[in-house]
Order: sequence, then structure tokens, then C-alpha cells
Amino acid sequence: MPHVPDIKVIKERCVACGDCITLCPQSGEGSTSPVLDMGEGTVAVLDYEACIACYTCVEYCRAAAIHIVQEASGHEGQPDLYLTRPVNRIV
Repeated sequence: MPHVPDIKVIKERCVACGDCITLCPQSGEGSTSPVLDMGEGTVAVLDYEACIACYTCVEYCRAAAIHIVQEASGHEGQPDLYLTRPVNRIV
């Protein structure tokens, strides 16, 4: 059974701009089973199972109102925005 991401929308923070819906590859125009949709003044999660955990909604939310919580059992968490590499010596 594939892991279903737990998407949290903080309704008090949501400014209902709709960027998350527009940019989400699973919720944009033409989606048959959208993950996100505009609810009563805020964004609402319609289908958790359709989410592919790409974190686009989290990254582009101007109000930081969307969070995706991953299960701790071996599933990778949110990717780093700035990748780092180990340093062998300081020059």
C-alpha cells in the first residue's frame, strides 16, 4: 500500500490566493480528481490519495499555510531547498 501524504492547511493563515491549486500538477485545470480546491474562503484538501508529495504547494504558498507531514517509516521527508555536499577540507 503506497503512503498517503498528510496535507495540512492552516485555515487561519490561508489568504485564498489559489496559487497552490494552479501550480499543483494534480489539481490544475483538467484534473479529474484534484488534491486541492477552493473551499469556504480557504483552500481545502479533496483527495489525499491523489497527492504525489511534490511539495509544490508548500514551496509556493505565499502565506506558508500548507504543510505536508510524511510518515517516519523510511519515507523521505521534504527535500532540502539548497543541496549540500560534504566538505573534505577548508581552503
